[in-house]
Amino acid sequence: MKLIAILVFLYLPSLVFAQSTAELKSDFKLFRSALEEGHPGIYRYHSKATIDSIFDAAETAIDKSVGERDYQILLSKIVAQIGCGHTAVLAPKETQDKFDAAATAIPFQPYYSDGKLFVMTNFSTIPDRGFVGTRIVSINGHAVKNMLQAMLAIMPADGDNQTYKYRNLSYSKYFTRYYDYLYGDTSAYTVSYVSGKQVKTVKLAGLLFSELNAIRDKKYPVHFLSNPLEFKIADDKKTAYLKIESFDGDVLEQKKLDLPKFLQTAFNRIDSNKVKNLIIDLRNNHGGTDEYGKLLFSYLIVHEFDYYSSLTINTNNFGFFKYTPMAGHNVPASLIKANAAGTFDIIRHPNVGRQKPMLPAYSGKIYILMNGGCFSTASECISMIHSNTNAVFIGEESGGGYYGNNSGMVPEMTLPATKIRVAIPLMKYVMAVKDYPFKGRGLFPTYTVIPTIADKISGNDPELNFAKKLIAKL
Repeated sequence: MKLIAILVFLYLPSLVFAQSTAELKSDFKLFRSALEEGHPGIYRYHSKATIDSIFDAAETAIDKSVGERDYQILLSKIVAQIGCGHTAVLAPKETQDKFDAAATAIPFQPYYSDGKLFVMTNFSTIPDRGFVGTRIVSINGHAVKNMLQAMLAIMPADGDNQTYKYRNLSYSKYFTRYYDYLYGDTSAYTVSYVSGKQVKTVKLAGLLFSELNAIRDKKYPVHFLSNPLEFKIADDKKTAYLKIESFDGDVLEQKKLDLPKFLQTAFNRIDSNKVKNLIIDLRNNHGGTDEYGKLLFSYLIVHEFDYYSSLTINTNNFGFFKYTPMAGHNVPASLIKANAAGTFDIIRHPNVGRQKPMLPAYSGKIYILMNGGCFSTASECISMIHSNTNAVFIGEESGGGYYGNNSGMVPEMTLPATKIRVAIPLMKYVMAVKDYPFKGRGLFPTYTVIPTIADKISGNDPELNFAKKLIAKL
């Protein structure tokens, strides 16, 4: 199972470390060596010389005046420059537990659009009217422009992709934790926003994340993952709509949903009704179980295929495992095979090797709805559909790397002196795709359609509406 997205991020008090400069540098050397040893894509987007220069420059900045937050920001900026959305620097567990037990959640859901931040939903006690839909100017005196620039600089993503970061900023939990990471945790938010032609200021109390979720479920019952699988056929039988909001087997199991059965039923109905147009909605699908992405793709192709061109791991014996829960374990020999590059091929994985299409195969017109929230397994599936079919893609650039990612097993290492944790993916996924000119980016859509804040509030769906208009012209 892939790491979908690391929801526990970076929220630290503004304290100077009790550790000495020597201890901070020792932790840094371990951080660097673990990434060099274990991360299979550390040089995927940049040369070794470039990555070495990033590490070297960062190490020189470490001295006894470096605070806990500054130290973690330093490490996070390195990870952001490596270009891997599955790698993350995490707070010490004790710090995280204190944060999770406090009322620090920002009491609204922001929406990032074109370099600006808006209020999309309201969980606070103030009235929605005059607040929902407004553009935020500052939070606790921090100008939004500067705040967003600082957040984007420390957020991990595949290659040079930015849309994955934009969509993550549009979740209260992500936004809160990045805010606390940069500025310290708080239980009160002074928010300045533009209402009409006036700038207004309001003081809002923070919430427990459990309180926020309860308010959301009551006030906005239709939300992300409230209904992750949906299928319907239009009355005229010409168009089918298939939504998969998650490929995560655990999430689907918790909701008592069976994706393989769901897909089999859907494509049986598509076939029996001779549907000629299929809209597949993968927006905000952060990924999940590897084989679920392949399973969807296998209904859209009529011949055998390769899904991964390679799946590799650096070694079978990782030295940094001693600082993880996997201490004393090696990669089982039955899972891997040495290759000519000096690394190891993963040989026991359901997506490795020649794959067969599923029946009934769909051969009609395909329309994919996507955005920056399409990551990991979802991004893999999108790349394969683009490379092997004539599908039309509507929305914004997908959030994962077109040619693959680094994920799979993601052990969490704890640095001994600072207790900061680092999640390091061990497996390099390379998709069986070719001839895409934009290395380090997601898939660019055939038609760029991005919802405005007005669309989000009203419930208007411009991407879906655009697909329907294209179909109506046929």
